[in-house]
Amino acid sequence: MHLLLLLLQVHRQVKLSTLASVFPQPIQYRSRKRNLQRFLALPQLTVKVLWFPLLKYWLRQVQTGRGLNREQRRRLRTLKHQKYGYWLIAIDRTQWQDRNLFVVSLVWGTHALPLYWEPLGQLGNSDLKTQKRLLKTVLPLFRNYPVLVLGDREFHSPKLAAWLDSRGLAFALRQKKDLHFQTAVDAEYHIVKDLDLQPGMARFYRHVFCNKGDGLGPFNLAVYWKRKYRGQGPKAPWYILTNLTDVKQATAIYRCRWGIEQFFKDCKTGGYHLEGTKVNERRLLALVLLIAIAYTCATLHGQHLRYLRIEHYAGRIQEHSDQLLQQSHFGLSLYGQRWLHSMEAWADWAAQLMALKPHKQLYFQRGLQALFLMQKAL
Repeated sequence: MHLLLLLLQVHRQVKLSTLASVFPQPIQYRSRKRNLQRFLALPQLTVKVLWFPLLKYWLRQVQTGRGLNREQRRRLRTLKHQKYGYWLIAIDRTQWQDRNLFVVSLVWGTHALPLYWEPLGQLGNSDLKTQKRLLKTVLPLFRNYPVLVLGDREFHSPKLAAWLDSRGLAFALRQKKDLHFQTAVDAEYHIVKDLDLQPGMARFYRHVFCNKGDGLGPFNLAVYWKRKYRGQGPKAPWYILTNLTDVKQATAIYRCRWGIEQFFKDCKTGGYHLEGTKVNERRLLALVLLIAIAYTCATLHGQHLRYLRIEHYAGRIQEHSDQLLQQSHFGLSLYGQRWLHSMEAWADWAAQLMALKPHKQLYFQRGLQALFLMQKAL
């Protein structure tokens, strides 16, 4: 498995044809491909058998700091992986061709680390029953930890909000513009799209009830319309149903949901090109498991590179015209590992090139030190 994970990181591909072409085994190509197919069909390659035990151990380390040295605990505090004291769980769905995958993830900085995934039997949105079932699978991992669930407009159901609230979980679920709510039991119902709002405005309604006839609640409703900048901005405000206490907190936490969109991008065209694979469902789930392990390791490795301040050796970090980061933690790790692999594979050529520039030895020494730290951090 370790070798296959290394191939994923270096070649950024999960297509079996590509992996078989680079698999280091002295047998025919068709035999290498069959070996990979048999490996992906192993019964041990499941989330609950392989991934959940690793997650439980890692979460306990992060939560308690047990087993971490002083430097690791200090680095962990700088990541701000928790927002307002909550572990943030983002739920979403990704779809390509005839594949429809429901994913539960953990927000980690600007990324989201996959926790659990399951293919849906149909294209399109998931239903409330499926959403509750998948969340029930993941929530035991966070027993006794404060959890907050994030969802976009697919998860707008006040019934989902009521279910989360009944289990003592915090939530921030974006609503559609046709949400009906009332500010008191006997008050008149309002529709959020009819609220008088302009860009740059924010409102917070406390103890509202939703769904005509059901009277689900009381919840809080945060409404926020981002101010336009240079004529650019969102066309509609956010309507966020939550049990948090103020609009600033609700909107700041909801912004963290973007991490799961970044994860989907990194799984597809921005990283492992998952949409290019043609395997059956069983092998697809095994590939997603391998991606989950590789992606989590790469993200944590990239964060460590930035902490060590050697990210400039791994990839392009800043443009000259601004100070915006141009590489994510995931991208830093992948580019760093490719550079490390290249330096190891072409060590003799690298030594000859360095010998041609004796006046650059000081810079070479710094680069070799960064290379050593990068290798040690793996």
